[in-house]
Amino acid sequence: MELEEGLLVSATYDGEKKVAVLKFYDPKRDRVWLWYDNTGHKPYCYTKLPLEELEVIRARKDIILPIGNEEKLDLLTDSRITVRKIIATDPLAIGGSSGKSVRDEIKAWEADIKYYENYVYDRSLLVGTYYKIEKGALFPVEKEVPELVARSLGEILSKNTGESTEFIRRWAALLGQPLCSFKRIATDIEVANEEGRMPDPEKADREIIAVSFHSDVESIVYLYSKKGNEPSLENTAAYKSVVFAEESALLRAVFNKMLDYPVLISFNGDDFDLRYLKHRAENLGIKEDEIPIQL
Repeated sequence: MELEEGLLVSATYDGEKKVAVLKFYDPKRDRVWLWYDNTGHKPYCYTKLPLEELEVIRARKDIILPIGNEEKLDLLTDSRITVRKIIATDPLAIGGSSGKSVRDEIKAWEADIKYYENYVYDRSLLVGTYYKIEKGALFPVEKEVPELVARSLGEILSKNTGESTEFIRRWAALLGQPLCSFKRIATDIEVANEEGRMPDPEKADREIIAVSFHSDVESIVYLYSKKGNEPSLENTAAYKSVVFAEESALLRAVFNKMLDYPVLISFNGDDFDLRYLKHRAENLGIKEDEIPIQL
């Protein structure tokens, strides 16, 4: 993968490929590119326990790599100490919720950090800054600090001395990064539901009767009506409405609209809207490869 310039916007983990994944927004093409780690980085944690107390952990040779020693600075005692570094092939082996992960078995450090966050930190990557990708490798793209920021920075630095000046320069460079205009759309769903009962996004047993979208260029609401006639709408002059006689057809249109935009905005989408859409589509027999939502 080659990328001339992209804004690092997020990171995640691919459970099938077992690697960290970085997401770059390409302002020229208005799309998000995925870059899969090719450095061999693995999930890990630390423990102060001696090797002989780690036999249960070491026995899992299918997921735990050989345990080695590493020297660290203990900030509480201001001294160098030797700890054991436990490296695994899968983040769930370190901090999973199965009750059999390393953090469940022993006293460990850095086992609660999400793996992709650990990855970003270890590689000194800065979310919200620009990178280019050449021959599969990442390189930061240096951006000039705006003149006004540079002038203000000069005045601040003239009044500060010592180690704080380097931190000020670093933060100014980060906060002075130019912002691109993300191609984005907001969405919201409405579910037919019984009075006094909250819809369950895991069961998704009630019909989705409306899904609305709004962006800088369009406002549209998809409606489900069993009779195929348009329901009576109030105060929707700004919205174009499209009526579907089948709920599955509405959902397919919703998914196609989502794919037109690299960034989707919602109020409670992670916990409700997107979960409900995905599970409802599955209940209606829509194939997995037609559903662009990963939980």
